[in-house]
Amino acid sequence: MKEYNCIIWDWNGTLLDDVPLNMEIVNTLLTERGKKPVESREYYLREFDFPVRDFYLKVGFDLENEDFSLIAREYASLYNENYPHADIFSDARDVLSLVKHSGKEQLIISATEQGYLLKQVAYFELEHFFTDILGSGNVLGSSKIETAKRWMKEKGYNPDEVLFVGDTLHDFETAKAIGCDCALVSRGHNSRERLEKTGCDVYDSLEFLKETVKK
Repeated sequence: MKEYNCIIWDWNGTLLDDVPLNMEIVNTLLTERGKKPVESREYYLREFDFPVRDFYLKVGFDLENEDFSLIAREYASLYNENYPHADIFSDARDVLSLVKHSGKEQLIISATEQGYLLKQVAYFELEHFFTDILGSGNVLGSSKIETAKRWMKEKGYNPDEVLFVGDTLHDFETAKAIGCDCALVSRGHNSRERLEKTGCDVYDSLEFLKETVKK
């Protein structure tokens, strides 16, 4: 792998191992509405997508008769109460530390609402690894593309210097929108089969990033 000067990280499913928690909350919301819960992790990984509203439609929420923004707020409240039950992937802290000590810039770009994101990163004591932690202005789980474009414009990075590391098709779409390389990890919110269709390199863990700091 070539060397990069900056690593853009996704948060959920890339650094934070939260697929089980996300499924639990989605199923709680579905069950409360008399809907069938998501049947399996395999189904979830096959269907989860951005914008999150589209995923909610797929799994059975009646968005013609219920305001998605209200469901999203309910989800965000439950997630904010329960995220300490999730944990950082076991290799994340070591890789973040190696990348930082190599002198490369690191930041997070996430669809998580900004206040919640800052709280979560601080809870796991990771904030010192990043020069920027950029979340969304709302809880609707919409696109990260405009956030990434604004950051690239402000920083003036050449896209060839930047690697985006994520776990979903939307991370690939975001990297493509700003012209940088993308690496995907197959232990988050999308299946390996879906990720491989992007043509990106797909990894089982973050160990591959150690190659970028070996010099």
